[in-house]
Amino acid sequence: MITARNGHTKVAICAVVALLMVSMTATSLSMAEPAGKPESFTLFAVGDIGLDQLPRKNTNRYQYDKVAQLISENDPDAFLVLGDAQHNDGEIEDYLAYYDTYFNPLKDITYPVTGNHDYYVSDSADGYFEYFGTLENCAVPDMVLEETLEGVNLGYYSFDVGSWHIVALNSYLPHQCNMTDDLMPEEGSAALAQYNWLEKDLAEHSGEEYVGTIALMHHPLYDWELYYRCEWISWFDLSTQVHMWELFHEYEIDMVLSGHNHNYQRWAPQDPYGNYDPDGVRQFVVGTGGAYLWQFPPETPLDCAGEYPHGIPVDTLNNLEHVEEDYFGALELTLSEEGYEYAFVTVDGDILDKGAVICD
Repeated sequence: MITARNGHTKVAICAVVALLMVSMTATSLSMAEPAGKPESFTLFAVGDIGLDQLPRKNTNRYQYDKVAQLISENDPDAFLVLGDAQHNDGEIEDYLAYYDTYFNPLKDITYPVTGNHDYYVSDSADGYFEYFGTLENCAVPDMVLEETLEGVNLGYYSFDVGSWHIVALNSYLPHQCNMTDDLMPEEGSAALAQYNWLEKDLAEHSGEEYVGTIALMHHPLYDWELYYRCEWISWFDLSTQVHMWELFHEYEIDMVLSGHNHNYQRWAPQDPYGNYDPDGVRQFVVGTGGAYLWQFPPETPLDCAGEYPHGIPVDTLNNLEHVEEDYFGALELTLSEEGYEYAFVTVDGDILDKGAVICD
């Protein structure tokens, strides 16, 4: 059952015990639990999904039908779309012809964010907002369309799942403006409007009734990918995210879920500058939604990686704890009053990474 509610949140600090980001009114997802059983919720999260051709027998491409089947068969309480739901250009015709064919049955539990491919043809991601801005395709269309600037949809919002707060962010907005020397979006930009909204949302959800907070955004700050040596990676894909991560760290959110890189990565908790911090923010990259897969560079990361922005050390790659490059699948999260469990599940049902975190 989905209901509107106001809340004040306190973000909890998490300690790893295993393997070891609407409006100001948040939506709350709740469900009945048997007497004596702790309330818990199952979420599936993945990005980089549909491609501009129908699925076929190709182990490295066009497998989004299998990802949809995996999620449907597990019957989660929410499906978190981590951007680039439809490649290559995010046009409404392609959303309807490809993504919709297999993922529309999940519409009632779908909570999306934009990806870079949504902006390839339209500077305002028209296809994305036309598709997800309706109840026919999304659980929260009003929230997807809530925030605007000069008539342009911005696409950030927040909601609750039980005692967990989730902020859904548009990580492409900082790509559309200039950044200051201290890596803040310029005055009057949509990215700065998002930053100000995010700061207020996190501050208003800092009460003790919340166990933890999760941010959804397409672009990851920490990433090990084929383009690591390209000069544009540092200023275009990485430095544009730092200002949001500084807020994540200030408000002690628990994890960031991203896509963009078409593989699976789990990072150790870090501060906004790539230093290991047991009380920091954990990042998952889950770009394994069925479009195509990217392999990791063949070299040893610490021998050849380019420098990260804003003083982020190359040693950051020491904080990359688990990678999978050969499998489509999704991240399964079980959220409870005590903390969360995570597992990377392939389309064949195999669990390749798992762990549990207690929040106190």
